[in-house]
Amino acid sequence: MDKLTVVNIGGFGHSDAVFRDLVGMQKAELIGLAPAYHGEDISKPLGLQPAVGKKVYDDYKQMLKELKPDVAIVSTRLDLIPLLIIDAADAGCHIIAEKPLALDLAMLGKVRKSVERNKINLTAMLTMRSDPQFVAARQVYDSGAIGEAVLVNARKSYKWGTRPDWFGDKDKYGGTIGWVGIHAFDYINYITGLGFTKVAAMQSNFAHGERPACEDNCALMAELGNGGHATISVDYCRPEIATTHGDDWIRIVGTKGVLEASGSKKECSVISKDKGSFQYPLPDGKDKIFSRFLLNVLDGKSNDEIAQVSFMLTKVCLIAREAAQKDKVLNIE
Repeated sequence: MDKLTVVNIGGFGHSDAVFRDLVGMQKAELIGLAPAYHGEDISKPLGLQPAVGKKVYDDYKQMLKELKPDVAIVSTRLDLIPLLIIDAADAGCHIIAEKPLALDLAMLGKVRKSVERNKINLTAMLTMRSDPQFVAARQVYDSGAIGEAVLVNARKSYKWGTRPDWFGDKDKYGGTIGWVGIHAFDYINYITGLGFTKVAAMQSNFAHGERPACEDNCALMAELGNGGHATISVDYCRPEIATTHGDDWIRIVGTKGVLEASGSKKECSVISKDKGSFQYPLPDGKDKIFSRFLLNVLDGKSNDEIAQVSFMLTKVCLIAREAAQKDKVLNIE
């Protein structure tokens, strides 16, 4: 095989991040697009460069049958993601899917079984891994400059902007911990390599009564795999006048120092017992994480590590949502 063929299903989410990596790729090409459900607006992906002149279908199942693509991008309403992953996996497609991978643990198990049965590669759209500030933070952490993580603080703050009607339906949206909080869990894991063993959470809708099922503030605490701890705050209350849509930030207190990485400030600051205080340079541009995934598929290399992380993070978020609902600290098996 000289080139991967790729299709896009759906019109919501982070497919633009995947499309950005497709631009200029010689070994992967988008060949078709379709909505995930009748009446879905797919104008967003259709307006991006890789989609120009590509075939558009009304029915994604027909598209999968006719085009027989190597890879399917799944990016749509959150309750439909697991069903689409299963359909695409059964069609033999490797998958880049919006997160979370499911809205309940039972469905997550079905998705995992489908992926394993069909022997396909999968990654969730863990887009924060491509951001320069978190790539830099990982490099600092891997260097040993701040030692081992003792305490981590992470923040995800977004503008409310315009949210789809289905954000107000808990059965379709699932919850803000899964949609937004997963990014914070992810960049904690990405930078430190640590998983999560316990979690507690609180959440509510405080300022956006028009979408009562969409929590606009969440506070979480987790035990890390090494016995350290993490706090995560998530909100949809960033002022509309802010210069960036999101305020993504992490602070890691280590045994030898502290680092802070900020997306809105575009910096990674370090205080190290051994190396002093300094600003660590950020890479130029975003890391092409989806290009790497696709090239691994083409070369027959395993993407199992990112698949396992994708399932793990979805599970953590589902248990965190349950912890908030039950007002309990829950173990993560």
